[in-house]
Amino acid sequence: MKTYLYILGICSIIFCSSCESEIDSQFPKNKLEQSKLTENDIAKLRNGAYSEMEDVVFAVHFDFDIRGENFTGGPGFSLLDPISMTPDYGTPTQSLWATLYMRLRKINFLIETIDASTSTSATLATTKGEAYYFRALIYYNLVTRWGGVPILKNRTEDIIQRATEQEVWDFIISDLQVAENNIGAYSSNWYTSLPAVYALTAKVYLAQKNNAKVIEYCNKIKALNKFSLATTTAEYAAMFAPGSTSKELIFSLLNNNTSNKHILYQRVNDVDATWDYSPATDLFSGLYANYSVSTASLSGDKRKAAVFSSDAKRIIKFPNGVSGQQATSATSANRDFVPLNVIRYADVILMLAEAQGPGTDAATTLEAYFTSRYTTPPSKASVAALDATQFQTLILTERRREFYGEGQWWYDVKRTNRTDFFTTLAGRTYLLYYPVPLREIDLAGYDQNPGYN
Repeated sequence: MKTYLYILGICSIIFCSSCESEIDSQFPKNKLEQSKLTENDIAKLRNGAYSEMEDVVFAVHFDFDIRGENFTGGPGFSLLDPISMTPDYGTPTQSLWATLYMRLRKINFLIETIDASTSTSATLATTKGEAYYFRALIYYNLVTRWGGVPILKNRTEDIIQRATEQEVWDFIISDLQVAENNIGAYSSNWYTSLPAVYALTAKVYLAQKNNAKVIEYCNKIKALNKFSLATTTAEYAAMFAPGSTSKELIFSLLNNNTSNKHILYQRVNDVDATWDYSPATDLFSGLYANYSVSTASLSGDKRKAAVFSSDAKRIIKFPNGVSGQQATSATSANRDFVPLNVIRYADVILMLAEAQGPGTDAATTLEAYFTSRYTTPPSKASVAALDATQFQTLILTERRREFYGEGQWWYDVKRTNRTDFFTTLAGRTYLLYYPVPLREIDLAGYDQNPGYN
């Protein structure tokens, strides 16, 4: 029996929100025997995969900022208890689970297609590396939230029970190894590449506290000599502007699907009268204030003017194209092409320093970073003198400032167990794992994460 590829493939599969039960729409006039796969067909599938990953990255983009107390309700929305979650039907956590597993199925379709093909083209190999990277990125977003989740290596209608959290981390690493062996070299921040794989691998090892591996993979990126830090407010702001070519961007999604726009500013800086989220009041006034950790003093944060304006309701980091409302020259004509940034060079530097730990090595790693971000950076000696707790506080403070509005903060607090940064957790530590949606429990009999029963 021959296996067929449906050219509409990734864009025309229809399925329900449960990860166990789906219906593939099949269009006979578009089917192509996989052994006859052409370069053009591969390109179509590849474009489809990038489009699906726009959905993934957009869905998770603000999630950890919302949960991590970075935001308050905007003019059109109320946010009373940002950390609280429930497993009920129709909740944001159910929607996010469904979104991630829907896109996982489509990426698995691409992987199955590639594995079934007899083509030996370099394009197919690169696309294989990209597909495995994408699957690893989806599972990174699953495991950081839910812990152990079902591992689906291919499309199936069977009920697959939850793996352990460690099994999911191991699966991610195995996918990243395949990606590393197949993916292409860096050519543009608009395509995933070897340094993007290195960076995600480093993030996975950071989550598992394997500092030696974090250092290894971060140094691989540094050794490429392809990336550099933004050094001014304007350069920092430009990383979030339409069509950005900043040397700090390692991988971004272009966000150019005309039929399915993913517009970040509409949620935090809209041109209309209402939007979902505004800066948390204390952060609007204090996130970028001068501060000290022991004798390490930092002042004149260059990022402030690129993130906040005089309007306490707006986060201007994601430009809306209206003149005077952001620190970039983005106009309304091209505002829809604001990048969905997946990994930046600043993250590599901060991961490397965190893995190195307190001392001279980390102080040396951070020296250029602090110079790029502050008009008055701390002395290298003052950073090197910090003890372990002080150093961790410094790193976490910088990560909150650096990636504000980029969906990292909640998990940074979780993985370091620094829940003292949360003011509304109030002992509800079970909220450090998302609830498994009741829909999935009802359909598949999954166990619920502790605390939600």
